[in-house]
Amino acid sequence: MIWQGGQLGLLHSPRWGCYKFPGGVEPGEDHAAALTRELREETGAELLELGPCLLTVTELAPAQEPEAEVFQMGSFCYACQVTEAQHSPALETYEAELGLEPCWVAPQVAAQANAAALRQPGSPRWIPREIAVLRALAGQA
Repeated sequence: MIWQGGQLGLLHSPRWGCYKFPGGVEPGEDHAAALTRELREETGAELLELGPCLLTVTELAPAQEPEAEVFQMGSFCYACQVTEAQHSPALETYEAELGLEPCWVAPQVAAQANAAALRQPGSPRWIPREIAVLRALAGQA
């Protein structure tokens, strides 16, 4: 969670009109290494300080893969401080297709935008998880 003046540092998808937290852990990475890498790749910023874990979310959903029945993912939301963007983002293919751009937005605004995006057919499957986190944070802004 990158807070600044009551707003969160998030990634905005103009394609869907929704917001996403930067993040993702590769096999063998600890959370600090993953956050350092993902912030640089997705926002161009550098991690200055990793604070406490503020929130943990476990997502359970039907699996899309035929060999599995359940999709389970844990999300760990840390308070952190970052530099201003110092590098050009290096987005993965799906992130570039979504047009993800770093931005500052109030959690309530992002939650409302994500709820609207969720009503669109074919919306990204991570939107419900982001809505839950944004609503939990809205009272802390």
